[in-house]
Amino acid sequence: MKPYGEKSMYIVVMTIPVPHVQKDAYRQWTEKSAKILQDYGCLRIEEVWGDWIPEGKLTDFNKAVQAKSGENIAIQWQYWPSKKVLLEAEEQMKKDDAFSTNIEPPFEGNRLIAGGFTTFFSMSSEQ
Repeated sequence: MKPYGEKSMYIVVMTIPVPHVQKDAYRQWTEKSAKILQDYGCLRIEEVWGDWIPEGKLTDFNKAVQAKSGENIAIQWQYWPSKKVLLEAEEQMKKDDAFSTNIEPPFEGNRLIAGGFTTFFSMSSEQ
């Protein structure tokens, strides 16, 4: 285990409520979106589909995104070389209208939660 130094990545995390019946459409949307993001410098994308989402007394994933009955939680991690690369990519994607050919998202975007994070610690069993 070691703390990350200056070479750590910038990570964007999104939590998204997705209707269970839209899982396949969501997979198609995320695969197409990932290819676009990769073209603009994103190094890696991981997408996870909720399997165990316990109900909290005060808050939980479902409450955070106001998930409705019949929806599940999907979380996406985007790994960027740096915040600078991400911001430059976002600006260029807007100029290029990069997502204009993408399929319509199969979720309500106004309930998506997103944020950018710097790594301050990482542990891995990989050598």
